[in-house]
Amino acid sequence: MWIKTITAALNAYIIHMEWKRETHIDKIEDEIDSIAASSHDAASKLRIKRLLVRKQRYIEQFGAVRSKSDPSD
Repeated sequence: MWIKTITAALNAYIIHMEWKRETHIDKIEDEIDSIAASSHDAASKLRIKRLLVRKQRYIEQFGAVRSKSDPSD
């Protein structure tokens, strides 16, 4: 019985971490979209570039959650 409980808790934790990674990537994308829509100055372009690098590093470090066929990108 303990093994089933531990397994269920670990599965719930894994699902939670996948959701957390996905929402973090979404927040970065939302910030990029917001900056791109609001201004086009050099500082904004630099901020977008840094966010894209951060997003890529995050995906490489923790793995992409989305499938390759996900059209939301």
